[in-house]
Amino acid sequence: MTPTTTPAMTLTIETFRAPDDGCLAYLVVDEASRTALAIDPRLDQVDRFVDALAVRKTHLAYALDTHTHADHLSGVRRLAQRTGGAMLAHQSSKLRAPARRVRGGETFALGGTTVTVLDAPGHTPDSLALLLEGHLFTGDALFAGGAGRTDFMGGSASDLYDTLRTFEALPETTVVHPGHDYVGRAVTTIGEEKAQNPLLNERDRAVFVGRLSVRREPPANMAALLRHNLGEADAPVVAPAELHARLDGDTPPFLLDVRTLLEFQSERIEGSRSIPLDQLDARIDEIPERAEVVVVCRTGVRATIAAESLARAGRQAQVLDGGMVAWRRAQLPIREGRKRLAVDRQVQLIAGSMVLAGIAMGTLVNPWFLGLSAFFGAGLTFAGATGTCGLALLLMKLPWNRPLPVEGPAGATCAAGNAASSTCAASAGPRG
Repeated sequence: MTPTTTPAMTLTIETFRAPDDGCLAYLVVDEASRTALAIDPRLDQVDRFVDALAVRKTHLAYALDTHTHADHLSGVRRLAQRTGGAMLAHQSSKLRAPARRVRGGETFALGGTTVTVLDAPGHTPDSLALLLEGHLFTGDALFAGGAGRTDFMGGSASDLYDTLRTFEALPETTVVHPGHDYVGRAVTTIGEEKAQNPLLNERDRAVFVGRLSVRREPPANMAALLRHNLGEADAPVVAPAELHARLDGDTPPFLLDVRTLLEFQSERIEGSRSIPLDQLDARIDEIPERAEVVVVCRTGVRATIAAESLARAGRQAQVLDGGMVAWRRAQLPIREGRKRLAVDRQVQLIAGSMVLAGIAMGTLVNPWFLGLSAFFGAGLTFAGATGTCGLALLLMKLPWNRPLPVEGPAGATCAAGNAASSTCAASAGPRG
């Protein structure tokens, strides 16, 4: 979470970065009125937003998604419920929840700050951008060095071409806050993108459309994510303390843990049953039909997807609110197992170490060693743009990342870790 204050000290912008896929969310605070706007909060970030509001003694006035997300669960409804903030949504959004609808050209007040809404279709039909005090929040319409995909959810490369022309007309000093960071730069400017973004600089509409028309794999669990984000499904939650009390009762619920087997073996709630999310559909018969089911994962995201999958199969389930993170924070009992560093963190440690080593050796020994930094930097960029991380796939095959054998039906193995999921980035060739 990175705080940024505008030169006039009228706004503070806090950036919330998701560690797994480069998603960026924002809390914009009007300092004079102590009112705030939440942009693209993920479901697993709701607690962090609430904590940030409390620390700042700030009231959340509005919460919105810049578009209907297909790669993660939205936290807008949950955040609005917990804070009393108003939900905003583009007039083209198919959101099935009460929300104030906005359209391009409209403005609304955040304390003494005027927020201008810009239509930004292309990635999705309901995409919008927000402009305030020289800061532009682009969602997935424009990234540093790239732009959003247009090959699913009603996307239109031609519409995105027009959206980029709208952004291009803004002052070059306009600070851009994108919805994803795939190149290690969470903040850029219109001037920087005009100088180096190959998509923003493409002047031939037909060529632009052709570059963005290549179809790729959709994000994992996209259908379930969309149902939740559109308000078509919203699994009920149970607080850690309440679940703990029910587990001690006469008829405890069936506790279904949908994390990977490695995570489950590292730590779990006593009595829980492991069925990883990617195996749930094939193993649903292992869940007692009449049992009260509570689904557990690390933060509640995978559990929400699992609960909605169960609902489609006619099984009702609740979600442990906040997952194992909240359970541990509540200091409730955990059965500890073999601890192993998550694969994504192993990738970060190895890649970061190699970049630093290359820079150091290139400076002190021979400039050719800078190629080591370039190699790992290019690998990270490729992973972000394609959703495929070769280093993560290699690490998952190593002995310490393999799950321990387990007897019985719950012992079916699963992937030891998760490479980056399919992203929202367009395939645009080399980036500047």
